[in-house]
Amino acid sequence: MRRFLTWAAGAAGLAALLRALRRRHRGAEADVAELDDPAAALRERLADRRAREAGTAAAPSSAQPEEPLDERRAEVHARAQEAIESMRESEPPHGGDEPAA
Repeated sequence: MRRFLTWAAGAAGLAALLRALRRRHRGAEADVAELDDPAAALRERLADRRAREAGTAAAPSSAQPEEPLDERRAEVHARAQEAIESMRESEPPHGGDEPAA
């Protein structure tokens, strides 16, 4: 009698587990079907952002002409050299290897 009750309880538990898993699986399918396409939503947000940026970026860019790339590079290089020289001038006389006390 004890074995029968053990088997019956095990079978009832297994049946309950299978029902719960089926419900969960059906619920997940329904949730996915109800959701909008996330890729379409992302494409729409990107299109809106590009439209806003195109509208706001058009006015300032036409007011100021852009420098050629070589000139900008030379300017950045010159500023970097100036920064390096100013750092070398401000180094302590001992070389800066020892920590300041």
